[in-house]
Amino acid sequence: MIFSSYRCRRIVKMIKIVKADGIRENAEANPGARWIDDWFTVEEIDERTFIISEPRYFLKNNSYLLIGDSSALLFDTGSGKRDISPIVHSLTDLPLMVLPSHSHSDHLGSISRFQNIALADLPVNRKHTAKGVFRPSFVMYCDFSKPPKIPVSHWLNIDEAIDLGNRFLTIVPVPGHSSDSIALLDQQRDMLFTGDFLYEGNLIATLGGSVTDYLSSTQMLLSLTKGNETFCPAHYTPRLERQNLLDVEQGLIKIIKGDTKGRRYTFSRKYPISDQVGFITTTRKIKAAAKTL
Repeated sequence: MIFSSYRCRRIVKMIKIVKADGIRENAEANPGARWIDDWFTVEEIDERTFIISEPRYFLKNNSYLLIGDSSALLFDTGSGKRDISPIVHSLTDLPLMVLPSHSHSDHLGSISRFQNIALADLPVNRKHTAKGVFRPSFVMYCDFSKPPKIPVSHWLNIDEAIDLGNRFLTIVPVPGHSSDSIALLDQQRDMLFTGDFLYEGNLIATLGGSVTDYLSSTQMLLSLTKGNETFCPAHYTPRLERQNLLDVEQGLIKIIKGDTKGRRYTFSRKYPISDQVGFITTTRKIKAAAKTL
């Protein structure tokens, strides 16, 4: 197999990231965030909503601590390059539940540091759970390291509100990036926590992803939201506007119809959507989506 010079450069870049353990030498905190140590920053969206970020990790993870009157929920547990649990416990002493947005390795990093772990009650999650222990497949975990064995304390129904005590959250399935991806909707505060489904950067639907599902989930979120919500993604900039979702819908339609041309991107193709968002997928997945449009 002969690789183009561009593809070789992409592979070399990936190798360098792996050799550096995904750590950036220089990193800047998001505006409004404060450094807690040399790895984590914390920012308050409001007095009960905290962004715990990892600016030195190459994917700049954002995990979200959501606090109610009687309990708290941590949405994602970070990259695992550093233990996120001391930061979480310094922000709340309420009973805590942990909920991953999906099972990719960079979202389950510190999950073994917590006791009360919940999963969305989705068929794909049930399929990989035996005797109360969830173990993601390679396609779900997307990492060559051994997937964790996660004891499931609670199964959270999709159509049932999570009550933290005068704060209610709704799980919204958003397959596309992965089959098990979920978002969290806080209607009281007009916040949508999007996981990896939407962020500023190159959205991905490759291994385990689906362009067809991505478009369907985008259109579902557009019907569910009103327009004044703050979108809180799991990577990079921790706040986006709903316009980005509209851009993704129109961009995906153009990609599927063949009106937007992509370029080779390692073993996939990269397509422009807007100044803030791109899309990475494969030709095969686009062809499959075209049959359903």
